[in-house]
Amino acid sequence: MGRIIKHEGAVAMRMQRGAVQGLKAFARGEVTWAEVEGMTFEEAKAIAQVGCDLAAAGRLEEARILFEGLVEGNPKDAAARAALGTVYQKLGKLDDAIAEYSAALEREPDNPVALANRGELYLRRGERQGFTDLANAVEADPHGETAGGRRARALVKAITLVAVEKLKEDSQP
Repeated sequence: MGRIIKHEGAVAMRMQRGAVQGLKAFARGEVTWAEVEGMTFEEAKAIAQVGCDLAAAGRLEEARILFEGLVEGNPKDAAARAALGTVYQKLGKLDDAIAEYSAALEREPDNPVALANRGELYLRRGERQGFTDLANAVEADPHGETAGGRRARALVKAITLVAVEKLKEDSQP
């Protein structure tokens, strides 16, 4: 990522021509800061992978910093928002996690990670929306290709088994 302002001499500063247009587009909400800076999808993906690796190693604060930076640079990135939600969830910041999962789902309604994790949090709160989210996660990932999809499937199965047992108990005299 390059610098936008170039210093020329002690007093005068001149902005690169494209940078001015980029800043104006950013101010109008037409582009993200990541786009102004010229961050590529591959660069964002590489940063996200480091964040995932840090989280997997238990280095949650460092992962949080990386994902917060990615989200700040590109608030439209549903995957980064879902990953930030996961880190918040692991840190016990459950309201922040739900907010990030919800923001991810505004952009990508079938994101299995955001659906599964938000669903689990809603269920813990006793909210029926949790089951809907889990069912949608299973539908979004019917073959269990993601960890979120597999966890959603397992939770739906467990909830169903508990419900069936409850029905059996209630129907016995």
